[in-house]
Amino acid sequence: MLRALGLKRSEPSLSEAAAAPMVLQLAHDFEVSLQAMDFLLDDRTEEGLHLINDDPDSTIKTLASGVIHFLEATLGFEPEVMRKAGEILSKAEQLSTRDRAKHQKIKLKTSANFPPGTVYAVTYAEATLLHALIMLMSESMIESAKALLKLRKAYQILDEVRTQIKANEKKRKLDAARSGSPRAYESGASSGSSFVSAMDASSSAGPTHSSDIPFTMSQEILSDRSVTDLADKVQCMRMSRLEGSHIGNTPATERLRSTVGYQQSSTEAMAKEKTPEPSTTPSLESSQGTIEEFIVSGTNLCFGILQLVISLIPPAVGKVLSVFGMSANKEDALRMIWKSVQGRNVHGSIGLLALLVFYDGPFQFTDADFDIPDPLSTTFSREATFDEDNDDTELALKKMRSKKIMDAESQAYQGTGAPTLLHPGKKLEDALLYARALFPNSALWLLQEARMLASRGRLEESLGLLDSLKRPIRMRQVEALLRFDRVMILTFMHNYERAAAEFLKLIEINAWSPALYGYAAGSCYLELYRMCRLGLITDPEQLKREAEFKKKAEELIIKAPIYAKQKTKLMPFDKFVLRKTAQFEANAKKNNCSLVDAIGVSPTHELMYFWNGYNRMYEDNLVTSQKLLSYSISEKAVCAETANQTMVRQFLTALTLRRLGQAEEGIKILDEELIPKIITFQPGNKKEPYKYKHLTEDPWLYPTVFYERALFEWKVNGVDGLTKARQWLKYGQDYSDDYELSTRVAMKIKAASDRLDSL
Repeated sequence: MLRALGLKRSEPSLSEAAAAPMVLQLAHDFEVSLQAMDFLLDDRTEEGLHLINDDPDSTIKTLASGVIHFLEATLGFEPEVMRKAGEILSKAEQLSTRDRAKHQKIKLKTSANFPPGTVYAVTYAEATLLHALIMLMSESMIESAKALLKLRKAYQILDEVRTQIKANEKKRKLDAARSGSPRAYESGASSGSSFVSAMDASSSAGPTHSSDIPFTMSQEILSDRSVTDLADKVQCMRMSRLEGSHIGNTPATERLRSTVGYQQSSTEAMAKEKTPEPSTTPSLESSQGTIEEFIVSGTNLCFGILQLVISLIPPAVGKVLSVFGMSANKEDALRMIWKSVQGRNVHGSIGLLALLVFYDGPFQFTDADFDIPDPLSTTFSREATFDEDNDDTELALKKMRSKKIMDAESQAYQGTGAPTLLHPGKKLEDALLYARALFPNSALWLLQEARMLASRGRLEESLGLLDSLKRPIRMRQVEALLRFDRVMILTFMHNYERAAAEFLKLIEINAWSPALYGYAAGSCYLELYRMCRLGLITDPEQLKREAEFKKKAEELIIKAPIYAKQKTKLMPFDKFVLRKTAQFEANAKKNNCSLVDAIGVSPTHELMYFWNGYNRMYEDNLVTSQKLLSYSISEKAVCAETANQTMVRQFLTALTLRRLGQAEEGIKILDEELIPKIITFQPGNKKEPYKYKHLTEDPWLYPTVFYERALFEWKVNGVDGLTKARQWLKYGQDYSDDYELSTRVAMKIKAASDRLDSL
């Protein structure tokens, strides 16, 4: 069964006296590495790296360095940082292979419940998985394909370790049932005691245990003071980590809040409220050894994230993975990640970040609207009667089941029902609040809280929280991410001048896509120019700046492609900017007008869609958006918009109508103006019932129209529209093409399809 762990034929075993100091030193190195990674999570990266840079040949310290650089890469998406993270993780893979073989050869057990070498199987799988995720982050189909082999290797190892963990859990339950004690599985010194005090307390009874040594120690080992001192040190390090005091901060309970939200005087607010212990405080006890803790929490995190990634990737890639024997269940994946979050180590923190991105990130993987149809939608009567011989009975039962699931998800989303895997509600909130208290110096967790507020439509509060941070942010990737989230909120709220300044600042501090930042800044000035012309700006002083806004817009949009052409490797949005600016230039030349006047539909509103803006805007923001989207067909427009610009404008207008409660009007636009231009239905042709029309101007738009049409169907008709909604998503899924944003769009459609298939 443990073939992936690399078990080999029998070799002479290492003596227990020789093994004890080796196991303890290993546990010590793991504790140091866990501490180093927690420094990163508290925005003290240099302190963390200082702890682990002394031994470049250590597997766990190299992996810790790889994890630190991986987090920097995932936060900043900068090519150079991603490259460096990949190199370090590749080295961690090699070192893990070396040490796993070494432990197997000398039969060195580091845990009573796992065979020799298991911990290095997990470090190898973790390094391999993180390396593959960096390759997937490029949003390139080619890079995604290269990551498949790494994902397969990680999958095989994690699957087998997970099988062993489940067997251990089953044995623990059986032992607990036989003994009548839920702690039957645990071993070692009592929680909170040092190893030495435990030894002294039980010395009259003979040999004792250390939670880090997987065997009963002889008097020979116990008489070696260097061993007992090291055991005591490791125990103290673990206790300090579990309590959250290992990185020098005051107890987290002093800062723990009960609800999220920006407060003008957080000190006063916290003093007034009684804060309960959150349900997600760490459940691991000090009696569990460091190595075993790492194996279990690492496997839950890595296998959970791996399965979650597999469940989200486009079907074309998913089919390839299934050939390699990799399958995934999104709910099982989320459960494993939630288990990792219960632990007080870096795995729990990364797991929480993964969940926050999944549930509340700017790019939500499943639109909440797919759980909550419009209140006025058709619903299936709970009082319906069923006839077993009636063909409609099965359909009616399916509708009943779907509505029951939908009601539960809707109540969880609104906070009136029990948490679910898709809408964890207070459970996720409590986990975030604990992280905020545990890492008070980090802007990363403040950003996550701001995102949670934004995802709930509390834009002003989210912006206030982001603006409240006055201290310098040491980790520039976090600063860039915080600025990017803030600038998107500013655009959603049409605060374009401040947004433009923030985009320009991003060019200075982040290398992800300067072309996009410059393009977006120019687009913000374009909106200000148009707002002046439409009369949406009434301040006389601001109106005098109309020509200034136009000039800045043109300068920045013209300059944006230059940033992209300076890069050795183009990111997806670099290609997007190059395509859009080329369209503007061609239209300007055709109409003999300025670049600004040649731009049709609002570029800013097109960008807002990619960061979930329409689902987060206030009603007055949506009304303003409708006016700005109509500029290109107003009498103020200098040039007529092109056919592809018309399609983008109609699409975005339909979304604003749905969000303003005018879904039927939005459907009419999609059905009459957009869908006929993308697909031809051939009802009489069973072999080819529909045929796509080949369009290239805005490739992201065409499959996305089908996604949004499915969402319209679901919002209006609820469970009665389930079949049609699934069919619209299939049209979007089948519209396969490789373009700059294909991975992003395909993942969105796949997530929605899986959601509806579960109903």
